[in-house]
Amino acid sequence: MGQRRKGCDQVPAHFKPNTPDTHSSSTHKGSGHQDCVKHSICMVSDFFYPNMGGVESHIYQLSQCLIEKGHKVVIATHAYDDRRGVRYLTNGLKVYYLPLQVMYNQSTATTCFHSLPLLRCVFVRERVTVVHAHSSFSAMAHDALFHAKTMGLNTVFTDHSLFGFADLSSVLTNKLLTVSLCDTNHIVCVSYTSKENTVLRAALDPDIVSVIPNAVDPSDFTPDPGRRDDSKITIVVVSRLVYRKGIDLLGGIIPELCANHPDLCFIIGGEGPKRIVLEEVREKYQLHDRVRLLGALDHKDVRDVLVQGHIFLNTSLTEAFCMAIVEGASCGLQVVSTRVGGIPEVLPDELVTLCEPTVSSLCAGLETVIARQRSGNVLSPAAIHRQVRTLYTWRNVAERTEKVYDQAGRQPVLSLPVRLRRLRSHCGAVAGSIFSFFAVINFLFLLFLQWLHPDHLIDVAMDASGPHSCWRRLRKEKPKDPNSAVI
Repeated sequence: MGQRRKGCDQVPAHFKPNTPDTHSSSTHKGSGHQDCVKHSICMVSDFFYPNMGGVESHIYQLSQCLIEKGHKVVIATHAYDDRRGVRYLTNGLKVYYLPLQVMYNQSTATTCFHSLPLLRCVFVRERVTVVHAHSSFSAMAHDALFHAKTMGLNTVFTDHSLFGFADLSSVLTNKLLTVSLCDTNHIVCVSYTSKENTVLRAALDPDIVSVIPNAVDPSDFTPDPGRRDDSKITIVVVSRLVYRKGIDLLGGIIPELCANHPDLCFIIGGEGPKRIVLEEVREKYQLHDRVRLLGALDHKDVRDVLVQGHIFLNTSLTEAFCMAIVEGASCGLQVVSTRVGGIPEVLPDELVTLCEPTVSSLCAGLETVIARQRSGNVLSPAAIHRQVRTLYTWRNVAERTEKVYDQAGRQPVLSLPVRLRRLRSHCGAVAGSIFSFFAVINFLFLLFLQWLHPDHLIDVAMDASGPHSCWRRLRKEKPKDPNSAVI
């Protein structure tokens, strides 16, 4: 990473980056004559592009809107195949693909220590002031929180999932979450159900947990009634084909509804281990002409699939906040969903039909919506889109997240003795003592790294986003000589 400095020699002298001592959170005058603090934010998660999913989309869209508001944002994730090193995305969004070993389901292996040299280098190079970690499933996110606190940085965590309390995996994950969040400055959840779940799992003070929902770019999900075939009723499902998405329920719904409605068809987009269940149902009931399995979809193709349907079906068994039903409604579809997790909070009652997570309840709900669709007693796709487009926007999410950063930035970072007392008092005698020991070792390892390679010898990266963005100034600067070129 230090060799990236060589590229700076090619930049004109008047575009030199700021020195580290001048780059703490920058302050600028806002339109309301109030001081507006600009942060240097590092988003950290195992889940980012080219992997596709809700967390990946959330991190990207939020980062773009924060850059638009003048903040500096970089992303740290693990390497994906040949995608390693530093990459630049739209608007100067810099992504560090770090060479960390993936253990399971795109989550990295962790020892609490092996990632410290790499993450320290990123935090120092980019002069990070806030570390924002995403997803309880991400080991890299927990590592980043642990290291950031050791380095004296403010921390924020966003939880995107719901967990249980009874099975062994949930117990272990909840204990890890308790350790990670007990001294985190602020926590964000995507629904009130998710907030209640996280507060109970990690034994948190509810006052440090905010609810900021996900969002949808309405321009990406617009209705197009001309794309669907009105001679039949089409139900669309776009989901990962895994157990928690209720694919077994879907396998029971398909034959029952197809037997009752000869003009009913299903379009199913997504991939996963439960695809075999749908293939068996299609083969058993000879529904090859009525059930289309599209396989994995790129995000840019989801809208083209949604607009072919009349009804969007979600059969999830657990959801903190279901982005898919918002995308379906934004495309003008009638939405039928299970009543689980945070889903009842997402759409108003007139835009969604909620059912219990059983085959009989979902079939009854679908029968009701199919009858309304046949009678024409439904809102037009354009009317549904007009309602949904103002409900959730990424600019609103960014504005609320910005306030969380401001609040976290005003809080003091705990010293090591206070962290150790917090871990022992909050996490129990056994786990608290174990992770207090890890915190001490982590601190000593940091001191060793600072002696081996002091912070002032780590090359400062040029800002590709934020108030001191060299890219922005390079675009504004026009060469006087038409034959000259700006590198």
